[in-house]
Amino acid sequence: MNALVLISAFKHKFKYCIFEYFSTVMSSAKRFIPISEDIVLEAVKIAEREGIPLREFIERVLSEVIRVMKYRSNVLEVLANADAVEDIRRISGVLLPSSFVYKFLESVGDEVFNSLVDDVRRVASWYGVLAKVKRGSSVYEFKRVLSLWLPDMNVDIIDLGGKFKVVASSPNQPPRATLIARHVIEELAKSMDLKLSSLEFSRGLVSAVIEGGLVG
Repeated sequence: MNALVLISAFKHKFKYCIFEYFSTVMSSAKRFIPISEDIVLEAVKIAEREGIPLREFIERVLSEVIRVMKYRSNVLEVLANADAVEDIRRISGVLLPSSFVYKFLESVGDEVFNSLVDDVRRVASWYGVLAKVKRGSSVYEFKRVLSLWLPDMNVDIIDLGGKFKVVASSPNQPPRATLIARHVIEELAKSMDLKLSSLEFSRGLVSAVIEGGLVG
């Protein structure tokens, strides 16, 4: 089966259409899919910016989406994760083995460690504001952000009815890494306008209760 996707540039009742032509030796079928004018105009702008034909741009986008959805069906979540990871890159975030980070944190003196904590708190606060502005303060976004900032911890959010309990845990985390995780959770929650009613931590475990501000 051969498939040819054509983008129609004519306007009809302020909508654009994607025409899909599917042909075989014995028969052919035509399907019309309405696409909002705003989306197509944005696609045109991006294609022109990238210097590629609109049809090629649409095919690339669809190809990547289909490739991702073969392994993860929620493409919106994938795109949101990609955007959140890009925000991490903007603050010069890097990936390092957890064993290296653990050894480094436990080896530095108190003065250096406290300076690192201050840096982490400042950057986490900025990141939380950015996440709130771009993607909102939903329970899903808060969990996504925590999972990116605390990749060595399992992050669970439990609905308590009117409030939510956040539990971040790791069986191998040393005390200083957990202390940093505690500050990350606190600063992200505050900067995303989430009210912390309690915050407790012990080695490898941070537990917080959040009231309000979390929309499903």
